[in-house]
Amino acid sequence: MLDEKGFYIWQIARIEGGDVNLIADLAEEASLKHILIKIADGSSSYNISPSVGDLVPPLVNALQAKGIECWGWHYIYGRSPSNEAAKAIQRVQQTGVVGYVIDAEGEFKEPGMDVAARSFMNALRNGLPTFPVGLSSYRYPTLHQEFPWDEFLSMCNYALPQVYWVGKHNPAEQLERCLAEYSAITSLPIVPTGSAYAQGDWTPTPGDLVEFLDAAQANTLSGANFWEWYTARQNPELWRTIANYNWDGSQPPIPPPGSTVRARVWANALNVRSGPSSSYPVVGKLRQDTRVSVLSLDRAWVKISPDHDWWVYSYYLEPIS
Repeated sequence: MLDEKGFYIWQIARIEGGDVNLIADLAEEASLKHILIKIADGSSSYNISPSVGDLVPPLVNALQAKGIECWGWHYIYGRSPSNEAAKAIQRVQQTGVVGYVIDAEGEFKEPGMDVAARSFMNALRNGLPTFPVGLSSYRYPTLHQEFPWDEFLSMCNYALPQVYWVGKHNPAEQLERCLAEYSAITSLPIVPTGSAYAQGDWTPTPGDLVEFLDAAQANTLSGANFWEWYTARQNPELWRTIANYNWDGSQPPIPPPGSTVRARVWANALNVRSGPSSSYPVVGKLRQDTRVSVLSLDRAWVKISPDHDWWVYSYYLEPIS
């Protein structure tokens, strides 16, 4: 469960015009294995349309018909733990999801909220004793020691830390720290969530997304998610990078070497480096749709100039005839 690539969905009505079949088709084309859909907020149901009704079951049905696993997620506040737990149980039963994720954040850092967390989890488990449950919360527990980690995690099956590298471009480093800190407090399987959204003048790069997914696989994690479908679809380059990423480790076909072989750049802008690694300096950029010759390969890096050490990452090239 929660294998390979997944996405969170916040508001169904604002993505793909609310067309559940289109959402399912896009998820299948992107080789997504699981989707996490918001089903409740506090003590209220979520993704309910006044005119249409409950939007979640039709989307769950459309995704499951494609073999895509559907989980429900629920932001809780701890103000009324028994009512929130009752809503979680009700929505799980109404929507047909196969797993449930608790999104608990700042409200639970207030004094005494360990009691609310324990009350919520006891009530939840009384109603869903064997149902798969995960916790989505902060990436670094050491920075949020007042959060009731044990009260939640001791009754969960998964941890889904929010590894949002906003303002930086070091997702692998942040994921490594996150995994080390979580391993100190739990032995649960970890399925991290990465950044597929912009904030202020910062946006993740396609290279960030690949690095995050590569790091998840390097650490033998079963899968990884991204926040969030709508924001990723607003940036086609980010969506396409995630969609094109093959979890099994194989990359899109690398053009074979040879001066007559041509390829096009599909990224908005592709760094040209002075050597076959991201550790080499950037010496220029190529615009989308630029045609290049593939002269030699060094692992996943392509040399594109016969006269200079100019290299690009092959992931962002596609062969052309």
